[in-house]
Amino acid sequence: MAFLNILPRQDHFLTMIEELASCVCACPQYLRDYLASKDAAVHAKAGQSILDARLRSKEIASKITEELCRSYVTPFDRDDIQDFANALYKIPKIMEKVKERMDLHGLTGEGSDFLRQIDVIVEEASAMQEIVSHLTRKPDSRKVQDKVSVLYDLEHKGDVILGELLGTLFREHSDAKSLILRKDIYDMLEKVIDRYRDAAGVALQIVLKHG
Repeated sequence: MAFLNILPRQDHFLTMIEELASCVCACPQYLRDYLASKDAAVHAKAGQSILDARLRSKEIASKITEELCRSYVTPFDRDDIQDFANALYKIPKIMEKVKERMDLHGLTGEGSDFLRQIDVIVEEASAMQEIVSHLTRKPDSRKVQDKVSVLYDLEHKGDVILGELLGTLFREHSDAKSLILRKDIYDMLEKVIDRYRDAAGVALQIVLKHG
């Protein structure tokens, strides 16, 4: 398979992609722990982990951009590598904003509605880890395509959940401030769901070109 012959040429790019994905895909569970845990130590650790993941993701994404400018040979098309890194980096960036918004308005500890979207994001993170594994360590275009389909299905599931949450929100929250704040967070979490879909689209593009 042609895909196999391309991978060994620039291993450091593959390593950076793996590191970025690992960092990004750990972030949803941190946010879930931050929101759901009533243990102060767990809560604080999860909050710090979200910040650390965002900073580390930025560092790796910047390094990928730098290496793309310096390298003549890359394992995949350089634009695809850049697009993949950019899509992944946006995930912890938005999740940090979600945490900050929850802190600012005192919404932690009362966010069972947010967990519906976060649980979808956790599932997306697991599927994305497998996509990256099949792109780098165990090249398998069919398995990548299967996981991309899973992510597209999860993105649709996220759309359905958002619609249900908004319906409940407008029915049950008469307070304008609460309505606006919760809708704002729903929308940010929806953006995270979409960013995983975007990254999956780039992965699909890669395997279709090189598979």
